[in-house]
Amino acid sequence: MLDQHAAEEDYYAGKAGTYVNSLSPEERAELERSALEAEQKKERERELFAKGVWEVSSTSTPEGKLCAATFGKFKLGKNSNGVERSVEGGLVTIMGFQQPKPDAWLMFQGTELPTPRNLKKLKITLQQDAEPAQTVQAFSYKNSIDRGEIAFAVPGLTAALAGMSDKQRFKLSIDGKTAMTIQWTDAAPVIEKLKQCAK
Repeated sequence: MLDQHAAEEDYYAGKAGTYVNSLSPEERAELERSALEAEQKKERERELFAKGVWEVSSTSTPEGKLCAATFGKFKLGKNSNGVERSVEGGLVTIMGFQQPKPDAWLMFQGTELPTPRNLKKLKITLQQDAEPAQTVQAFSYKNSIDRGEIAFAVPGLTAALAGMSDKQRFKLSIDGKTAMTIQWTDAAPVIEKLKQCAK
């Protein structure tokens, strides 16, 4: 089986080599330039996500305006198949509807979070900064092939924003084991944008 796989790799590598060899010098230079630009773009994304990045959005829905902010901070690496994926860190999102609709959520995505086939309730211990840890029911579901998501219902977006600070650390544990730790920074302008959105 391994010999067959190696033979297939040699075959396709040979095909790719034949293709590259059939290019003109100008086409080959263009191909190399494109590959270099793609790698430089990936490297900029790696650096950006290693430092942490915010994204804020508002969407009109039949139920009202939905306001959201997501902070992503993770290191990228390659899995056993050579596919690039997040290997440490994750995403945290605060999302909710404009007043007076009270629905709002605090959500986490990470590679170490459970990935159940169907939506399920799970007991999760959440600790924010130095505050006492709280064990509560949360929704757990599979977000992608290698990422699970945990969603906590919170009592309205305005109330959730009141508990947000510029720098905040979250730790999620399941059955006493740490499943995810993430700390956001530079949240002050994001909080203001969400407050405006939530009005």
